[in-house]
Amino acid sequence: MSPRKAGPEKTRFTMWLPNTMLSDLERIQRANDKESVAEVIREAISVYRDLLKSREDGVDLFFQDAKSGETGQDLAAARSAAGWP
Repeated sequence: MSPRKAGPEKTRFTMWLPNTMLSDLERIQRANDKESVAEVIREAISVYRDLLKSREDGVDLFFQDAKSGETGQDLAAARSAAGWP
């Protein structure tokens, strides 16, 4: 069964992207052995949706740079803590 017919009901739509962004998505596709750019985009949307859900559930995200060891808070949480929109 093709991915278009497998799983939950799906809706097709058109997305216009800058050429540089499409090039980046194609590079990510090759680097991660994805079948299509659409698969890369679906995965990215899933991660973004999960991050938003986590924030709604009160989770703050922090980062640590693997090379420098620098740590910090995600931008959205830092803006919220500072009272910025």
